[in-house]
Amino acid sequence: MTVADVAIRAVDWSSYQVLDGSASRLRDHLAEFISAAPVEERPRLWATMENHVFVQDDVFSSAEPVISVLLASLVDERPQHVRIAVLDLLFHLIQAARYRADDLGKRCLEQAVAGGWLLVREAIAGPAAVTEASLEVLDIASPAHAQIARASL
Repeated sequence: MTVADVAIRAVDWSSYQVLDGSASRLRDHLAEFISAAPVEERPRLWATMENHVFVQDDVFSSAEPVISVLLASLVDERPQHVRIAVLDLLFHLIQAARYRADDLGKRCLEQAVAGGWLLVREAIAGPAAVTEASLEVLDIASPAHAQIARASL
């Protein structure tokens, strides 16, 4: 069992919301999203997150545990295309959370900052595409961590 599997199982998804109601089915969608599914499956998997967990400049309550699970998934071995998908989703969630002036937005941003050192490691240890994606997340989540990562490259 991976760290991300444990993180997913630790969440009571039915107590969170997505765009169209309860996030109870999100557990399975998120597990599939972070899986080693082939690149060709990524658009379908993306569609299980976009317009559910986030829409343009807004997030729903499920974004908070999703951010935590996405960060946990970076601890595990994952193919490069999955790491990039995870980082891309993190970027969109954090970017949308920044537009909220409430506790949910603040908690989402705090989750991202808590994963700052993990994202720094991704930026300095990963291949170029992972480095770029990690720095994009750090630029909005924690500019101080982004600066440290860039100085370490």
